[in-house]
Formats: sequence, structure tokens, C-alpha cells
Amino acid sequence: MGDSLILTDIRDGYAIVTLNRPEKRNALSRAAQAELRDALDEIRDKGSRAVVVTGAGDVSFCSGADTREGAPTQRRPASAPDSWLYTQHLITDHPAVFIAAVNGFALGGGLTLVHNCDLAVAADTATFGAPEITFGIFPALAGPSTAKRILPKHAAELIFTGKRVDAATALRFGLVNQVVPAAELLTTAVQLAEHIAQFDATALDYSKQGYRTSADLPWHQALDYGVRSTAVISAQRAIGTQRAIGTA
Repeated sequence: MGDSLILTDIRDGYAIVTLNRPEKRNALSRAAQAELRDALDEIRDKGSRAVVVTGAGDVSFCSGADTREGAPTQRRPASAPDSWLYTQHLITDHPAVFIAAVNGFALGGGLTLVHNCDLAVAADTATFGAPEITFGIFPALAGPSTAKRILPKHAAELIFTGKRVDAATALRFGLVNQVVPAAELLTTAVQLAEHIAQFDATALDYSKQGYRTSADLPWHQALDYGVRSTAVISAQRAIGTQRAIGTA
């Protein structure tokens, strides 16, 4: 798989990002996260509309940040530019639609990554969980992101028991959009990315931010937000058309 900690394959309208530390269950060291941040910048610059995120090998999708590098401290807070939290913010704010192709374990920080991706396809061999309670700690990112993404009782089951759930249960919980045989995982995720990549980049960007933002707004404010977003998209499209005419 090469020496790079992050493998990036940029195609027509979309990209495939592979977390390449299979010997460490694709835990992301600070160096790996730096490579991932560079990859996200490149993907943005190339105008990719969708991004498939998967893990190298067939054992683990991602186990989050590399805990061997230590917990957050006063000198290096959880929001530091080389932190797992900061990396998640970059994905949230990125204009592309992210699709998790979950090929194995998605535990702790890996579960956070699944939640933060806009869509998720799981291999039938994948497993999910937030095991932090078994180590006597709260799942700092997996806990809140799980509470935000799925129903309260399902979130409580994951957070309070530390037990892993299989792909079928993850689908029932709403953790993923679909489950497919492991051999079909990447093909299915790529087909989804290709479908999304055919749409307008500005509309996708605003749709991504819109569905995340409106979920936290009261009803009337959410609808107002949607109307304003549509108006901005139309205005930007009109400006782009005028520019195109001017340079014709």
C-alpha cells in the first residue's frame, strides 16, 4: 500500500481517501492527520464534490487518533491543529460530501469519523462501538457525535455498555445507510460518489451545511435558513453565468 500514511486517489469529480496504517488498525498519528489535512486541501483545490473514506486492509476502518501519543494536555489541548477534533472540524466544513466505506472496526474515534461523514456504507463484516467506558473514561467525541446522530436509547446502549454492534445492528440504529458484502464495499461507495459528483458543487456545499445547521434550529428558523440558502445558490449561479458570458 506504499509508505504514505494517507493514500489519495483523485478521480473525475470525486476522490478516494484511504487511511493507511493497517498494522495500527488505522489509528491516525499526528503525522497521519497532517497528511490527511493536506489531502483534504488538495481535494478541495481539485474541486472534488464527493470523498470516499476507507481504511487499508480488511480488519479496521479506523480506531481514531493514535492514543500512544498521549491524551490532551494544557499545552496541547483537544482542539490543537494536529488533534482528532480539529480534523473532524475540517471534514465538517469541507465543501465535498463525505462517504464512509466502513471495511472493519469503527471504534471510538473511528465511530466519530463514521458519524461525521455525511453518508456511510458498511461491509457486512464491519463492527461499531464506543469502548471508552470500559477504560473508565467518557467517549469525548464518539459520545456526543453518537448522541447527535442516532436515537437516544441506541446512543445510550453504545455509550453505557461499551459493547460492539455488528453491521446489521448499525443499519437498524441508523449508523449507516446500507450494508453490502465486503467484496462489494468499495464499488458501492464509489458508485454513490459518482452519482453525487454529477451535481452542482455550490448546491452540494450549501446542502451539506444546510442539513447540518437546520437540524439544530427551531422549525421556523430552519425553513428560513433553507430559503436563504436557496437564494444564495441562485445568486452565485447567476454571477457565474454572467462571468462566463463576459469571457465568451
